[in-house]
Amino acid sequence: MYKHFIVMFTTVLFSVILGCMVGGWQGGLLWGNLVLLLWLLRHLFQLFRLHKWLQNPKISNIPKSNGIWGEIFETLLRQTKSRKKSKQKLANALTRLNRIAEAMPNGVILLDKLGKLEWLNQSAAQHLQLNPHTDRDSVFKDLIELSELNQFLEGSDDKQPEKTFSLRNRPILISKTKLENEKLLLVTQDMSASEQLNQTRADFVANVSHELRTPLTVLSGFVETLSDMPDLPNEQRQEFLALMQQENKRMLNLIKDLLILSRLEHVQQDDKDKQAVDLSELARHIALDGKALSQGKHDFILEIEPNIWITGVLLDLQNALSNLVFNAVRYTPDGGNIRVVLRQDGTHATFSVTDTGVGIAPEHIPRLTERFYRVDKGRSRETGGTGLGLAITKHALAKHGAILQIESRVGEGSTFSTEFDLLR
Repeated sequence: MYKHFIVMFTTVLFSVILGCMVGGWQGGLLWGNLVLLLWLLRHLFQLFRLHKWLQNPKISNIPKSNGIWGEIFETLLRQTKSRKKSKQKLANALTRLNRIAEAMPNGVILLDKLGKLEWLNQSAAQHLQLNPHTDRDSVFKDLIELSELNQFLEGSDDKQPEKTFSLRNRPILISKTKLENEKLLLVTQDMSASEQLNQTRADFVANVSHELRTPLTVLSGFVETLSDMPDLPNEQRQEFLALMQQENKRMLNLIKDLLILSRLEHVQQDDKDKQAVDLSELARHIALDGKALSQGKHDFILEIEPNIWITGVLLDLQNALSNLVFNAVRYTPDGGNIRVVLRQDGTHATFSVTDTGVGIAPEHIPRLTERFYRVDKGRSRETGGTGLGLAITKHALAKHGAILQIESRVGEGSTFSTEFDLLR
């Protein structure tokens, strides 16, 4: 700055001296004043160009000059470019911030000091069924006519920064945070999935308790009877012990299936856990186990192609496929047919179990893989089922990228099938 001042001062002084010298040579000051006037006019012209450019400061039309004005214009050009870069960085940061806010599963709402809707993201609009465009600058309490919510927003109790409200037939958790300038930041969260999960857990605990209560009640009754009647005939005693053993086995099977299902649902499967599995040999062993369970009451038809290999966890595959065969045995009347098929189709292997059992009504099929869901609860318990078999099958198949397909007609029978990718 001082350098520019010295240059300008020197230029003015030199111009005046030169004007005086010229004026002296011509016999007067006229020429000197004229030179000074021209110098001033040049600076006025440069000031005019600077003023005009400042009204529309674009990099493309900045004036060009030499000398001190050239340095001034170059300095302004560098500063303008720097400001443009900073502005662009700020714009990019705001754009990223907006994208992040829009991608958030939680809703974000900003209210000004008058309670007007200043900004909201798409999630908040969905939670509260608001329009991000037409509802802006509207009073928030007029948009959501709920006195309980308005009291929560107007309250100054910091001990309750969040609360759940029933809005649009959904539970919405709203938390509030006070900002500077008396603004209010609201964060909304749809609690429907969370409440559904809690309900599922409660139902699961209730179902487990119910399933365990029956065998425990039977065992307790027999134990009391044997204790109160020590002279019970041996034949009756053996009958009681057999029934106690049966109920004990049912509880052990239930606990075993619960542990299997818990492992399948919560333990992440690593590729290193998988190995090459001879699916043909596994299907043959499962079919033979099914024939043993049947005790000759059903006709088994095996159509198992040899040398079909896949990649998987042997124990999980055995649990999944054996449930399909054992269910066919349990729900097929004596004398019925059970067909176990394994065939290769291109790059896939198809495993299916078809029975001539009682069949399943269409309304029950979508829920068959739910835990403890039974079409006929009494018959399921009589056959020794825990109500977890198809849930285990569903999760075990999912670990192998397979889906359980169910086809059934009441009175005609059912087919349970799935496909696996062949080992490459």
